[in-house]
Amino acid sequence: MDQKRSLRFAGWYFLYTTGLSLLGLVIVGIGGYLFVGGLTFGPETLYGYPIPQVTTQSYLGIVPVILGLAVWRVGKAWALYHTLTGAIAEDLGETYDTEHVKSDIVAVLDDRLSDMQQDLQSVNRELRNIKQADEFDFGSEE
Repeated sequence: MDQKRSLRFAGWYFLYTTGLSLLGLVIVGIGGYLFVGGLTFGPETLYGYPIPQVTTQSYLGIVPVILGLAVWRVGKAWALYHTLTGAIAEDLGETYDTEHVKSDIVAVLDDRLSDMQQDLQSVNRELRNIKQADEFDFGSEE
């Protein structure tokens, strides 16, 4: 594969991973916002600062965080699969020309069939010669 194609597929991989990572980061940010927004300050203090209390709304912020991480990881794997298979398919598409392979196979089969035809013709000739020789053999049966 030449450098131009390699750079093109590397660029696509970079764009896919960057876009999906940013999407995952935005989803994680939304989850963090929901988590922090659900915190309330309770009556207990630690060195004079109130201790935050986790509420039910705060627990709902965990779902987008997990979803954002999943988008990032699955997106990274998809980007690798998509660009790698595309690069390999494009490279093999030029390396292995199916029409050329078909024509080679047909040529080999044609050669084999013509050899078989010649062998059959020579066997038929030999059988005819043996038959003709047997017709004119008169004295050996006594």
